[in-house]
Amino acid sequence: MAQYEYRVLYGSPKGHFLMPWASQELRDKMGRGSFEKQLNMLADDGWEVTSCSTASAGTLFFFSPCATVILRREKK
Repeated sequence: MAQYEYRVLYGSPKGHFLMPWASQELRDKMGRGSFEKQLNMLADDGWEVTSCSTASAGTLFFFSPCATVILRREKK
């Protein structure tokens, strides 16, 4: 039977607005499209999406979407 290791990725699927002077490293980590970039990097390392869920967090006037993704890959 195959054994798997799991990983949970949590964050805003649309990223955060950053000021124009933010470094490229910070943009890749937190900026627009960063969640998708992280998923693609994990997929390149052999991780596959097992489950995903989205929810909204916040108040009546301000809310932010959040995504939770569970990934797995075979243990090496």
